[in-house]
Amino acid sequence: MTKKQARFLTSATAALLIAGILTGCANTPTDLHPSAAAKLQTRLQSLARAAADNNLPATKTELDLFANDVSTAAANGEISPTRRQDIQKTIDLIRADLGAMTATPTPTPSRTIQTPSPPAPQPPGKDKGKNEDD
Repeated sequence: MTKKQARFLTSATAALLIAGILTGCANTPTDLHPSAAAKLQTRLQSLARAAADNNLPATKTELDLFANDVSTAAANGEISPTRRQDIQKTIDLIRADLGAMTATPTPTPSRTIQTPSPPAPQPPGKDKGKNEDD
């Protein structure tokens, strides 16, 4: 598995964590309104499907739509501020993973080891006629 695939899998897992966040406190009616929960879970299923299909553009689009739905539900009082913060942290984590997957990798400089070449041999007799005392 490549690093890119591992990150994508992490993103898909994080999407499932959002599902857990949405359903984890379902017994607290003021925390998440049932109609908002149903809409967000439907959007989350689309997000998870796109991630499972390794469709990065669709995953990003679904994540943006999910984040918008969360904001709208919060503005309408259908999600408590605490629940919204928890969901937003997970959205930010997924967004960062997706951003890292699409970032252009910087090339790693290759190390080149240069070994010094031996000195060229001197032709015989080149120093003939020279006095060592000169």
